Amino acid sequence: MPEYDVVVVGGGPAGISTAINCSMLGMSVLLLEKDKPGRHKPCGGVLPWITAEVIEDTIGEELHADVMKNPTELGLFYVPPSGRNKSGRVSNYKIHNIDRDKFDAWLMKVADTSNVDVLTGTRFTDLTDSEIHAVRGDEKIQVKYKYLVGADGVRSKVRRLISPEPAEVLIVGQELLRCRYDDVLSDCFSGFFRNDLSIAYAYTIPKGEDLLIGLGVQPKSSPNISEAMHLFKNWLTSDFSFEEKQLRTKEVWAIPFGFFASGAKNTILVGDAAGLCNPLSGEGIRLGIESGESAAAAIARAENGADLQLSYRTEIGGLANMVKGIHDFVLSLDDTDREQFVSEELARGVV
Repeated sequence: MPEYDVVVVGGGPAGISTAINCSMLGMSVLLLEKDKPGRHKPCGGVLPWITAEVIEDTIGEELHADVMKNPTELGLFYVPPSGRNKSGRVSNYKIHNIDRDKFDAWLMKVADTSNVDVLTGTRFTDLTDSEIHAVRGDEKIQVKYKYLVGADGVRSKVRRLISPEPAEVLIVGQELLRCRYDDVLSDCFSGFFRNDLSIAYAYTIPKGEDLLIGLGVQPKSSPNISEAMHLFKNWLTSDFSFEEKQLRTKEVWAIPFGFFASGAKNTILVGDAAGLCNPLSGEGIRLGIESGESAAAAIARAENGADLQLSYRTEIGGLANMVKGIHDFVLSLDDTDREQFVSEELARGVV
C-alpha cells in the first residue's frame, strides 16, 4: 500500500496550495481530485488585488496572464439600498478578473511540477486514522498517510466523516448574460446591498462581451434564489438600463456562511471545507490559498512534536476571526445600516 506524509483531498486552490507548500517543506504528498482535467467550477472569478502577491509568496509563481478575463483589471462599485443615485466607485481599489476554470487548471499544472503526486478523476470514499479509500474508474485505491487535509469544498465529505457539526451555507445563483447595461458597470465588480434581495450581497461582473450577475440567499429563505434573481434584474433594469438579450449559462451552488471547522486529530480542513469564505463578497480563493500555507506550516510543526490542531488554529486564527467578524457584521445589518456602510466606504476609499 502506498504511504505518504500528507494526503490532500480536493484539487481547488486550497488543496493545491496545501500540497505545494507541504512538498516545499520536504514532505511526500498525494493530491486527490474527483474531477478530470478541464473541470468547471461555479465561481464569480474575481480576486482581491493582493491575491497575486499571496500566490507568488505562497507557491512561488506569478499570476499567469492566460487565466485572465477582459477587462483584466476591475474597480469596485457599491450600490446601496436607495439605488443608483447614492452609488459610486470605491477609490484606490483594484480587483483581478479571472476565468476560474483556467485558473484552477494552471494551479494544477504548478502542482504537477512541484513533486506532488496528483490523481485526477479519483473520488474519495472513506478514511481511518491512517488510511484513505478512493475510487478511480474501476480501480479501488487505498493509501496510508500521516496527515490528511480536507480541501473538498463546502460539502466536504472529509469534514462530515470527522465531525457531526452542521455547516451553514449560502446558496448562490449566477447567470452569464449577453445584455445591454449602463457603462458604469462595465469595468467594475459591482456589489448591491438590499435586504429584500439578500442578507449578504448581489453582484455584477463584466466577462468579455457578457455580464455575470449573481446573488446569495440563505437556504429556505424568502425570496428564494429564483425570486431574488428576478428582483435583482428588475433593479438593474430600473437603475442601470439593463436589458437581457441571451442567457449563456445558469448555475446554483453553495458557499460557507458562518462556520469554522479546523479538523480533528491528524486531519486538517482548509478553504471552503473549513468555512473560510468572505460573507460580504463570497470571495474564498485568497482565503483558501492562505489556509493551505497555514496547514503546511502546522504540519511541519507537528513533525517537530507540536500539537497539530493547536498549531493550525494558531496559524489560521487571524483568517477565521476575520470571517467570523464579517459574518457577525453582515447579520447585524438592516437597510439603514447598509446605506451607511456604502456611504462610509465611498467617503473613505480603500488603500
